Amino acid sequence: MRKKILLIAIPAAIHNLIDTLQLLIDILMIGRISPEAVAAVGLSGQLIILLYSFISIFHIGTNAISSRAFGSKDKEKAYETVFTGFLLSFLFSIPIFIFVFFYNSTFFYLMGVEKEVSELGDTYLKILSISIPFLFVGSVLYTGLASSGDTRTPLIIAVFSNIINTFLNYCLIFGNFGFPRLEVEGAAIATTISYITEVLIYLFIYLNGRKIKFSYRFSPEISKKIFKIGVPAGIEKFISFASFLVFVKIISNFGTYTLAGYQIGLRVEGLAFMPGLGFSTAAMVLVGQYIGAKKLKLAEKSVIENLKIASLFMGIVGIFLVLFPENIMSVFTEDLKTIKEGALYLKIVGLSQIPLAFDFVLNGALKGAGATKITLFINNFSFWIFRIIPAYIISIYTKEVIYIYLIMIFETFIKGMWLWILFKIGNWKNMKI
Repeated sequence: MRKKILLIAIPAAIHNLIDTLQLLIDILMIGRISPEAVAAVGLSGQLIILLYSFISIFHIGTNAISSRAFGSKDKEKAYETVFTGFLLSFLFSIPIFIFVFFYNSTFFYLMGVEKEVSELGDTYLKILSISIPFLFVGSVLYTGLASSGDTRTPLIIAVFSNIINTFLNYCLIFGNFGFPRLEVEGAAIATTISYITEVLIYLFIYLNGRKIKFSYRFSPEISKKIFKIGVPAGIEKFISFASFLVFVKIISNFGTYTLAGYQIGLRVEGLAFMPGLGFSTAAMVLVGQYIGAKKLKLAEKSVIENLKIASLFMGIVGIFLVLFPENIMSVFTEDLKTIKEGALYLKIVGLSQIPLAFDFVLNGALKGAGATKITLFINNFSFWIFRIIPAYIISIYTKEVIYIYLIMIFETFIKGMWLWILFKIGNWKNMKI
């Protein structure tokens, strides 16, 4: 059991790690320009993350159906599901691209940032928006491979994509090897090219047909199921990410240096997320496959094993965040105020890595079973009642951001406990899709 979990989780975790490293490399290089550039790129990343709520409609919906199909040995249905999800995601991405390209300035206005941050962010997002359709379809293509149990191939693709991004960042941000010095604009161009390259490689693999393939049949029935499962998950993530932006807005009220430190801290914390995201993927895939094979006891056992291993990995990372925050921050910026603010954030979040592992794995397990309405309610109710509202109230009466961070990790503990209780009740085993 543990070997099977690790064979799925470790490549998935490293894949997510590489995705995070791509963002970290952007911040690392942009951090040599100015705190305003860091804040602009960081906030732009928050908006892109918000878009993942729409992407998750097709990612989670496709996964729940295709993993059950692979579990029941019905490969044709799995291939048909991936092709249907691919077409739906592409069509849905077009209006999102148009909105981000033409109206991203509204986002920076709502966030209340300084003019220079807003202008830099607008430049960055106008270019990066070109990659939005590729982000949508790439997520579905990744899901198809992962739901079959193959997370190694996406890992190799991510490594190659990250190498391209790093090289182009070095050339275009600073003007090396005869390229023009484009700074924030260069970072956006590099990231966009790497995203497009990644999807082109996925398409080559599907068209080749050796590992996985398209069925070239669009199924209205499957599309309805994708939306039935995916829409609640998408709504959950949209509300969660939008709520998170409200939380970022609260942080931004403490000043540009606090916001810049927070943005770098978020990217660094993303490294701690990697084991959790990897085991979340494993939980989602294995629960779907075992339920599809009608092995309910194994489905539950796989989640328990996931929790043990994910907690160990994330607990170790949490120790490093608590003990060496200044050293970690100094890698990304030389600004002492930004280092101080980011180090404070890392110390606090390092304490919550184990309950965060519970959040990741149990969310993945419930979504793999199709229980997306349950996670929709829990995640958003918890975020608003135990994080957003208390943080807003406290921010009115204090200029110390540490109290906001303490509220944040308290909410992580509450949500992890709540998800555990629902998992043990066991209604998720009988979900119909």
